[in-house]
Amino acid sequence: MNTAMRKLTLSGLCLMVLISAGPMLEAAGPFFPRRTIYNYGGGLSPSVYYGNRWGGGGYYGGGYYGGYNDGGAAAIKAQGQAQVDRSKAMINYQEAQSKQLDNQKKMAETYVARQKAQRASIAEQQEIIKAKDAARQAAMERQAEKNRKMRESGLSPYFNASASQDSERLNSSQLNPATGEISWPESLMGNEFQASRDKLQELYSLKNSTGVTSSLSRQISDEANSMKNLLRGQIRNMLPNDYLAARGFIEGLINMGKTSVTG
Repeated sequence: MNTAMRKLTLSGLCLMVLISAGPMLEAAGPFFPRRTIYNYGGGLSPSVYYGNRWGGGGYYGGGYYGGYNDGGAAAIKAQGQAQVDRSKAMINYQEAQSKQLDNQKKMAETYVARQKAQRASIAEQQEIIKAKDAARQAAMERQAEKNRKMRESGLSPYFNASASQDSERLNSSQLNPATGEISWPESLMGNEFQASRDKLQELYSLKNSTGVTSSLSRQISDEANSMKNLLRGQIRNMLPNDYLAARGFIEGLINMGKTSVTG
């Protein structure tokens, strides 16, 4: 065989080998691993463009695209949960605000009710005081008219001829027989009688612990008469009944100081 024939024969054989190996190469796919992207001088590897044709793994293949979808779904889920959490927090805040407003309203209503009740109580007390003052004033006017008639008849409204000073006594509620404590009437509770009240209480406490003596009885009588003189100075400022009751109380102290304290 000459040289030309040999070259022709070798070329035919090579062509037949390539034709018979084609289906095998296409089934085997490219010589690059799937889901792998290589940078060739600024470009992407052939698997990026031909991966789908050879069974996936390229730029739009299952590996990269599937991973992207999974991450996106997680991000969207996280965003949704955050929105739910914000909504719940807003609802809780609004409920707390509503409860606070309700409490403030109840407190305001309670305050107004208390103020109203207090004003009503004050008004009621004022009406009671006015009624008492009116009754006292009417009693004073009636007594003043009675006193005027007694004076016109020649009698003194402050002297009871049937009453004897020696017969005045104090009961156990006025003078405690066990302790010697004196319960003073309202008409003798003025500041002008303070010194006499203290002195007589001291003398009666001493009498209760040591017994009555002539010296102690004299001191009680002297101090009680001083108190009676102070009472006379208040005669124009007192109702006749109050004056007579106060005078009788002082006289009772004098008489009780002369004997043992009995009920």
